[in-house]
Amino acid sequence: MRRWWIVLAYVILLIVGMTNKDYFLEWMRTSDPSWLPLMFLFSVMIASIPFLPFTLFAGLMGVKFGAMVGLLINWFGILLTSAIYFFLSRYYFRNYFTAYLGKYKAINKFQYLFEKNAFMAILFGRMIVIIPPLVFNIYCGIADIPFRHFFIATAIGMLPPMFMLAYSGEQLFLSLHNFLLGVIWYLLFLLCLFLCYKLWFHNKLDQSKR
Repeated sequence: MRRWWIVLAYVILLIVGMTNKDYFLEWMRTSDPSWLPLMFLFSVMIASIPFLPFTLFAGLMGVKFGAMVGLLINWFGILLTSAIYFFLSRYYFRNYFTAYLGKYKAINKFQYLFEKNAFMAILFGRMIVIIPPLVFNIYCGIADIPFRHFFIATAIGMLPPMFMLAYSGEQLFLSLHNFLLGVIWYLLFLLCLFLCYKLWFHNKLDQSKR
Protein backbone atom coordinates (compact mmCIF):
# COMPACT_ATOMS: atom_id res chain seq x y z
CA MET A 1 0.00 0.00 0.00
CA ARG A 2 2.80 2.39 0.87
CA ARG A 3 4.32 2.08 -2.61
CA TRP A 4 1.03 3.08 -4.18
CA TRP A 5 0.97 6.24 -2.05
CA ILE A 6 4.49 7.08 -3.24
CA VAL A 7 3.55 6.53 -6.89
CA LEU A 8 0.42 8.64 -6.43
CA ALA A 9 2.43 11.47 -4.85
CA TYR A 10 4.84 11.52 -7.80
CA VAL A 11 1.99 11.47 -10.32
CA ILE A 12 0.33 14.43 -8.59
CA LEU A 13 3.63 16.36 -8.56
CA LEU A 14 4.13 15.60 -12.26
CA ILE A 15 0.62 16.78 -13.16
CA VAL A 16 1.00 19.98 -11.14
CA GLY A 17 4.38 20.63 -12.78
CA MET A 18 3.09 20.06 -16.33
CA THR A 19 -0.06 22.15 -15.91
CA ASN A 20 1.97 25.06 -14.50
CA LYS A 21 5.02 24.61 -16.73
CA ASP A 22 5.23 28.18 -18.03
CA TYR A 23 4.93 29.74 -14.59
CA PHE A 24 7.45 27.28 -13.20
CA LEU A 25 10.04 27.96 -15.92
CA GLU A 26 9.66 31.71 -15.45
CA TRP A 27 10.12 31.29 -11.69
CA MET A 28 13.27 29.24 -12.27
CA ARG A 29 14.81 31.94 -14.49
CA THR A 30 14.69 34.55 -11.73
CA SER A 31 16.80 34.46 -8.58
CA ASP A 32 14.72 36.74 -6.37
CA PRO A 33 16.31 36.56 -2.87
CA SER A 34 12.91 37.16 -1.27
CA TRP A 35 12.19 33.46 -1.95
CA LEU A 36 15.14 32.29 0.15
CA PRO A 37 13.40 32.05 3.58
CA LEU A 38 10.61 30.00 2.02
CA MET A 39 13.10 27.72 0.26
CA PHE A 40 14.93 27.03 3.53
CA LEU A 41 11.57 26.07 5.03
CA PHE A 42 10.68 23.89 2.03
CA SER A 43 14.04 22.12 2.26
CA VAL A 44 13.19 20.98 5.78
CA MET A 45 9.64 19.97 4.85
CA ILE A 46 10.67 17.98 1.78
CA ALA A 47 13.61 16.31 3.53
CA SER A 48 11.30 15.31 6.41
CA ILE A 49 8.86 13.37 4.22
CA PRO A 50 10.50 10.21 2.80
CA PHE A 51 8.47 9.87 -0.40
CA LEU A 52 9.02 13.47 -1.56
CA PRO A 53 11.86 13.84 -4.13
CA PHE A 54 14.46 15.82 -2.17
CA THR A 55 17.11 15.05 -4.82
CA LEU A 56 15.00 16.85 -7.43
CA PHE A 57 14.39 19.77 -5.09
CA ALA A 58 18.13 20.01 -4.31
CA GLY A 59 18.99 20.16 -8.00
CA LEU A 60 16.37 22.85 -8.62
CA MET A 61 17.86 24.99 -5.87
CA GLY A 62 21.13 24.91 -7.78
CA VAL A 63 19.34 25.95 -10.96
CA LYS A 64 17.55 28.87 -9.32
CA PHE A 65 20.12 30.21 -6.84
CA GLY A 66 23.46 28.79 -8.00
CA ALA A 67 25.68 26.08 -6.54
CA MET A 68 26.76 27.79 -3.31
CA VAL A 69 23.38 29.16 -2.20
CA GLY A 70 21.73 25.93 -3.35
CA LEU A 71 24.23 24.02 -1.22
CA LEU A 72 23.30 26.06 1.87
CA ILE A 73 19.57 25.48 1.32
CA ASN A 74 19.98 21.73 0.78
CA TRP A 75 22.47 21.31 3.63
CA PHE A 76 20.26 23.22 6.06
CA GLY A 77 17.21 21.08 5.25
CA ILE A 78 19.06 17.78 5.57
CA LEU A 79 20.88 18.80 8.75
CA LEU A 80 17.80 20.06 10.58
CA THR A 81 15.72 17.08 9.48
CA SER A 82 18.43 14.71 10.68
CA ALA A 83 18.45 16.37 14.12
CA ILE A 84 14.64 16.22 14.33
CA TYR A 85 14.50 12.49 13.58
CA PHE A 86 17.41 11.87 15.94
CA PHE A 87 15.57 13.43 18.89
CA LEU A 88 12.20 11.91 17.95
CA SER A 89 13.67 8.42 17.87
CA ARG A 90 15.68 8.92 21.07
CA TYR A 91 13.13 10.60 23.34
CA TYR A 92 9.59 10.32 21.96
CA PHE A 93 8.96 7.40 19.60
CA ARG A 94 11.73 4.99 20.57
CA ASN A 95 9.57 1.86 20.65
CA TYR A 96 7.85 2.66 17.37
CA PHE A 97 11.10 3.42 15.55
CA THR A 98 12.80 0.35 17.04
CA ALA A 99 10.06 -1.77 15.48
CA TYR A 100 10.47 0.17 12.22
CA LEU A 101 14.19 -0.65 12.11
CA GLY A 102 13.32 -4.33 12.48
CA LYS A 103 12.71 -4.36 8.72
CA TYR A 104 16.36 -3.53 8.10
CA LYS A 105 18.19 -6.59 9.47
CA ALA A 106 21.47 -5.75 7.73
CA ILE A 107 21.89 -2.66 9.87
CA ASN A 108 22.60 -4.78 12.96
CA LYS A 109 26.16 -5.52 11.83
CA PHE A 110 26.95 -1.81 12.15
CA GLN A 111 25.99 -1.75 15.85
CA TYR A 112 29.51 -2.20 17.18
CA LEU A 113 31.05 0.23 14.69
CA PHE A 114 28.43 2.90 15.39
CA GLU A 115 28.85 2.77 19.13
CA LYS A 116 32.65 2.40 19.25
CA ASN A 117 33.58 4.52 16.20
CA ALA A 118 30.54 6.75 15.88
CA PHE A 119 32.10 9.75 14.21
CA MET A 120 33.83 7.88 11.38
CA ALA A 121 30.90 5.52 10.85
CA ILE A 122 28.48 8.43 10.49
CA LEU A 123 30.89 10.42 8.31
CA PHE A 124 31.33 7.55 5.85
CA GLY A 125 27.63 6.73 5.99
CA ARG A 126 26.66 10.28 5.05
CA MET A 127 29.12 10.65 2.20
CA ILE A 128 28.51 7.26 0.60
CA VAL A 129 24.84 6.87 1.61
CA ILE A 130 25.35 3.31 2.83
CA ILE A 131 21.98 3.33 4.61
CA PRO A 132 18.83 5.30 3.61
CA PRO A 133 18.97 8.73 5.33
CA LEU A 134 15.74 8.28 7.29
CA VAL A 135 16.83 4.87 8.60
CA PHE A 136 20.26 6.29 9.36
CA ASN A 137 18.84 9.16 11.45
CA ILE A 138 16.52 6.88 13.40
CA TYR A 139 19.22 4.29 14.04
CA CYS A 140 21.65 6.90 15.36
CA GLY A 141 18.96 8.23 17.69
CA ILE A 142 18.26 4.78 19.12
CA ALA A 143 21.91 3.70 19.31
CA ASP A 144 24.24 4.80 22.09
CA ILE A 145 25.75 7.69 20.12
CA PRO A 146 26.34 11.22 21.50
CA PHE A 147 24.37 13.87 19.63
CA ARG A 148 27.46 16.05 19.12
CA HIS A 149 29.20 13.24 17.21
CA PHE A 150 26.08 12.65 15.14
CA PHE A 151 25.55 16.34 14.36
CA ILE A 152 29.15 17.25 13.49
CA ALA A 153 29.74 14.13 11.37
CA THR A 154 26.43 14.69 9.59
CA ALA A 155 27.22 18.36 8.96
CA ILE A 156 30.60 17.50 7.40
CA GLY A 157 29.50 14.33 5.63
CA MET A 158 26.49 15.89 3.89
CA LEU A 159 28.47 18.75 2.35
CA PRO A 160 29.84 16.81 -0.69
CA PRO A 161 26.53 15.21 -1.81
CA MET A 162 24.51 18.40 -1.20
CA PHE A 163 27.04 20.48 -3.13
CA MET A 164 27.06 17.97 -5.99
CA LEU A 165 23.28 18.11 -6.31
CA ALA A 166 23.23 21.92 -6.37
CA TYR A 167 26.22 22.10 -8.74
CA SER A 168 24.67 19.55 -11.11
CA GLY A 169 21.43 21.50 -11.21
CA GLU A 170 23.26 24.74 -11.97
CA GLN A 171 25.58 23.31 -14.64
CA LEU A 172 22.90 21.24 -16.35
CA PHE A 173 21.48 24.46 -17.83
CA LEU A 174 24.77 26.35 -18.15
CA SER A 175 27.33 23.86 -19.43
CA LEU A 176 26.70 20.21 -20.22
CA HIS A 177 30.48 19.68 -20.38
CA ASN A 178 30.97 20.98 -16.82
CA PHE A 179 27.99 18.95 -15.66
CA LEU A 180 29.40 15.68 -17.04
CA LEU A 181 32.89 16.52 -15.78
CA GLY A 182 31.52 17.22 -12.31
CA VAL A 183 29.62 13.91 -12.29
CA ILE A 184 32.74 11.98 -13.33
CA TRP A 185 34.91 13.60 -10.65
CA TYR A 186 32.26 12.98 -8.02
CA LEU A 187 31.93 9.32 -8.98
CA LEU A 188 35.71 8.95 -8.70
CA PHE A 189 35.56 10.65 -5.31
CA LEU A 190 32.85 8.22 -4.18
CA LEU A 191 34.84 5.25 -5.46
CA CYS A 192 37.94 6.31 -3.51
CA LEU A 193 35.82 6.99 -0.46
CA PHE A 194 34.11 3.61 -0.75
CA LEU A 195 37.46 1.81 -0.95
CA CYS A 196 38.66 3.69 2.15
CA TYR A 197 35.44 2.77 3.92
CA LYS A 198 35.79 -0.92 3.04
CA LEU A 199 39.35 -1.01 4.38
CA TRP A 200 38.35 0.80 7.57
CA PHE A 201 35.19 -1.29 8.04
CA HIS A 202 36.96 -4.64 7.68
CA ASN A 203 39.81 -3.49 9.91
CA LYS A 204 37.41 -2.50 12.70
CA LEU A 205 35.36 -5.66 12.21
CA ASP A 206 38.49 -7.81 12.54
CA GLN A 207 39.46 -5.94 15.71
CA SER A 208 36.01 -6.55 17.24
CA LYS A 209 36.39 -10.31 16.71
CA ARG A 210 39.70 -10.55 18.55
